[in-house]
Amino acid sequence: MYQKILLAFDGSPDGREALVQAESLASACGATVHLLAIIDPSESMLVVEAMPFIPDNQRFVIQTVLDEGVKRLQRAGCTATSELKYGNPAEQIILSAREIDADLIVVGHRDQGTLARWLNGSVGESILHQLPCSLLVAVKSEQRASNVTPIQQLKERGKR
Repeated sequence: MYQKILLAFDGSPDGREALVQAESLASACGATVHLLAIIDPSESMLVVEAMPFIPDNQRFVIQTVLDEGVKRLQRAGCTATSELKYGNPAEQIILSAREIDADLIVVGHRDQGTLARWLNGSVGESILHQLPCSLLVAVKSEQRASNVTPIQQLKERGKR
């Protein structure tokens, strides 16, 4: 059914739920999962001496999150790759889906209030108008919500 799954992944609890669901689908279908993290320069840039740049520590943290996601998928027997891109998240998801010829895009669902969603927008909603393939918006069920541990908490446990 699905052979190439693009997972927009940020390591948040919503992103972790998307990872869990992508893992289940990939295991069932024998699909390859391509994890994609996006740094939005408009939200992440610092300006130093009138030159914008993205802090190295942010890149490092995001790459670490991607690496952990890939390792989890590989432990489950899935083939996984990762990539870090810069730009508008919705645009980069669409571009990456086309580049890898994805059969499915998986994104997490961040539960925001109406005002926050109106102000911030929704990546899932933004990509709906340009989809090159199917879209799965992963929503946490109440039962599974407590089972999804953020990567940062996992790292802190490992340091003890």
